[in-house]
Amino acid sequence: MRLSSLGWSLSLLFLASCGSTRSRRDGGTEPLTAREKHHLASELEQMAVGWDGMTRGKARDRRQAEENYEQALADFLKAWSKAQSPRDWQNEQAFQRSEKSTRFVVELDKAHTKRPRVSPLEYDDFIMPRSVIPHSEDTEAVRAGVGVPLVGRVERTEAVKAATPFLPPKGGNDTLTATMHFSAEALDGSRRCHLRLHDTLNTDTVEAPGGERQLAAHFTAPKHLALSRRAFGLVSLQGLLYPEKALGDCQLYRMDAYDPNRIPVVFVHGLMSDPHIWLNAVNAICADPVLRKKYQPWYFLYPTAMGVPQAAAMLRKSLEAARNHFDPDHNDPGMSRMVLVGHSMGGLLSRMQVTDSGSHLWDGIFRKPPAQMNVSEEARTNMTAALFVKPLPYVERVIFIATPHRGSTIASLNIVRRLTSLIRIPLDSLTIVNQILYGNTDALSPQITKWGVFSFVSIGMLSEQHPFLKGLDQTRPTVSHHSVIGNRGRRGPLEQSGDGVVPYWSSHLDTAKSEQMVPHGHGCVEDREVVQEVVRLLKEHVRSK
Repeated sequence: MRLSSLGWSLSLLFLASCGSTRSRRDGGTEPLTAREKHHLASELEQMAVGWDGMTRGKARDRRQAEENYEQALADFLKAWSKAQSPRDWQNEQAFQRSEKSTRFVVELDKAHTKRPRVSPLEYDDFIMPRSVIPHSEDTEAVRAGVGVPLVGRVERTEAVKAATPFLPPKGGNDTLTATMHFSAEALDGSRRCHLRLHDTLNTDTVEAPGGERQLAAHFTAPKHLALSRRAFGLVSLQGLLYPEKALGDCQLYRMDAYDPNRIPVVFVHGLMSDPHIWLNAVNAICADPVLRKKYQPWYFLYPTAMGVPQAAAMLRKSLEAARNHFDPDHNDPGMSRMVLVGHSMGGLLSRMQVTDSGSHLWDGIFRKPPAQMNVSEEARTNMTAALFVKPLPYVERVIFIATPHRGSTIASLNIVRRLTSLIRIPLDSLTIVNQILYGNTDALSPQITKWGVFSFVSIGMLSEQHPFLKGLDQTRPTVSHHSVIGNRGRRGPLEQSGDGVVPYWSSHLDTAKSEQMVPHGHGCVEDREVVQEVVRLLKEHVRSK
């Protein structure tokens, strides 16, 4: 018996040398070792026992069998993805612990399987939610059921970037749940099993022993990976001080696979910030069964040193590019009902997408029409594109959070103006600014002449004295819009209140369909009351048509 076992082990080692290969992080490949195959076979054996036991015995025994099945499945996925990148897994890979044990043949769905099923061959790695979110986390959006929730990681290589241009800078994090379905044992003693990966955002139930069952899900982990502070690093500081370095990643990003029936809700961060501030709001959308089915969260990343018209033009360009990419015929029901949610300066960028400016913005800054400006044709084109805007027809609603529609007195302080000297304006932008300032002294409003370059960076444009905001105040958003305004609780009339940065008189809009005051400062976007109001307004948007 010992000789037989030894011979079997040696044969495993030999077969391993011509078996499947593993993608190493350094780009090399190695075969699965005999130990790895032995371990994976052991997990399949435990998994099969659990699968069979889910329809046998008392309810307590069936529950225990299901727990054992899911634990073995989780361990199997972790072990195999550690040994090999899922992209390199082989269909009908065989695993057998010993010559007398069951031989398991694992079937995989082909790459680019039509959703809601997906193939493991489309992912670089699988991550278990518990390695991302602490067990005690009280904001987890989870759903009980059968299967093993996991995150499907897609690395943003140049090839992937070209094929999926709106994948986040750090790669994709898909919301998945795995199940393994076992067939009966064949006459030769082998047993086939089918690994199924389910797009959990589009799948509520799944076939299991005993009938249809609710599919387990963990909605928070993928969004935590996509929107954690760690995912963005120093982007917020870089975007303010060295905007040129951040321009390469300035665009719209989607967090899930595009769905033509889901409404894009686009989150736009504010000054010296980044998209991590939206994690709580996105998590709340995923936690709500209604909103989860109706919306797909996107975010816009941009260097916040750029002037408001320029950054708004970048947002507009990216929105148009996304629509033409995902919905080239312009008839997807979800895309035509887009919602924008902007915080602080991000609210101004969002407002510019639903504004018919006429000449108000231009006339606030300049005293001559575009044709009479002494600038290059390229500069003239960029200036008119940024300051003469029309509403985007597919944006139907905007939520403004702590938005300085009429500016902030803080931006006018001398110390703030001095600090802006640290900003390294991109060369192309600086060239245009110099053309404007030194070739058109008779065409500038007095405030622009007085402030010079400061007039064209974001901080300067957020001053309550800036003529751009005075021109913007002559316009009105053309779609349903709502205001969420912070109030730090100081005594006095509402009109004299504020969030510590933006006063009430600047955030308030008479035309707003609703106005919600929250007892927080300017950075209120992550607070519970704000998130609840965003959820309420998104539900209202669903009911409106």
